[in-house]
Amino acid sequence: KEIIKNINQAEAFINIAMYIFTDREIALSLIKARERGVKVRLYLDKDQVDYRYSQSRFLVQKGIKTRISSNEYIMHNKFAIIDNRILLTGSYNWTFSANNRNDENLLIIDDPEIIEIFQNQFINLWTNKYSFEKTRQLYEIAKVDFLPPSPVPAQTKTKIININSASSEELTSILQISQPLAQKIITQRDELGGFKNPQDLLQLPEVTTLDWQEWKEQGITIIIELK
Repeated sequence: KEIIKNINQAEAFINIAMYIFTDREIALSLIKARERGVKVRLYLDKDQVDYRYSQSRFLVQKGIKTRISSNEYIMHNKFAIIDNRILLTGSYNWTFSANNRNDENLLIIDDPEIIEIFQNQFINLWTNKYSFEKTRQLYEIAKVDFLPPSPVPAQTKTKIININSASSEELTSILQISQPLAQKIITQRDELGGFKNPQDLLQLPEVTTLDWQEWKEQGITIIIELK
């Protein structure tokens, strides 16, 4: 399958907005991606919370970060963005029927301008259009602790990372990123002669504003002291 092939090639992140998700093979490929350090974010329609055949609960149990749409009607998007490099979209839901029975279309797009449009759409959905209650319900059904995004509590110990001196191991463990992305950060650092601003990380297409937001929520402070 082209979907699994592209998931297997992911190095940094996979952002998914999917109306119906029942395909176990695709679910397993996402779990393998997460296990090699790829950040996977899954945004689903409200009916996927308790739909019998949905992979939502299985994926939550395997550590895939998932949010449920707040749209009271239908969240009908069907797309995935991989590393800001590839966009998968079309009529194709990630289901057994789509793969084996239906007449469907799947577009694989590598145009940066189109990918940016979809990425901005995903960021808006993920940040502004998710249901706290439906998401909490999904995690409860899956019997997984639900930790909603919130400001860093005062008692949270701040983690500090100097991106101008951090090793690959420190980048992967503190920022919770993949090994390939850590190496790209180091390569970029060397080419620039050191980062001048912490947000220079966002110049890498594989680093998104969602990553930046999550680092803040986790109490991670990024500094740029030169050696």
